[in-house]
Amino acid sequence: MHATSSAGVFNRLIEMGVEPFLLASASVASISQRLVRALCPHCRETGSIDDDAWKSLTAPYQMPKPANAFVAKGCLECRMTGYMGRVGIYEMMTLSPAQRRLISAETDLNKVREQAMRDGMKPLRVSGALKIAAGLTTVEEVMKVAPPATGDRRAV
Repeated sequence: MHATSSAGVFNRLIEMGVEPFLLASASVASISQRLVRALCPHCRETGSIDDDAWKSLTAPYQMPKPANAFVAKGCLECRMTGYMGRVGIYEMMTLSPAQRRLISAETDLNKVREQAMRDGMKPLRVSGALKIAAGLTTVEEVMKVAPPATGDRRAV
């Protein structure tokens, strides 16, 4: 199903005619995913991450910035792009009783998402930050495809 986020699945299903009370009682979880370009393992270089970019990426969480980050360089293996293949970033929202109560015909996507984050859901950008820390992709790639953890979801 195409939706902007794991919380957006419920709005889409309601738009398709599924009764909200059925969604609230029968749903267990929803997952959102994005693909980001993976750094080329042959030519990636050690670089640094701007403090403001890292804070923007991981807000509202306070994740420590990795000591080493990598940047794309470009070589013959990756056709001078600096990237080779893709890697997934994921957000899984397991429905809590509080989230179930929020699902209705007038479901406010931001309220469901905020409740999910209070209940422990880690947003796409946090998943992306973990991939950056592992040296698999860059801040720019994650920022390009993952929406902010809070705020206006139409920016996706």
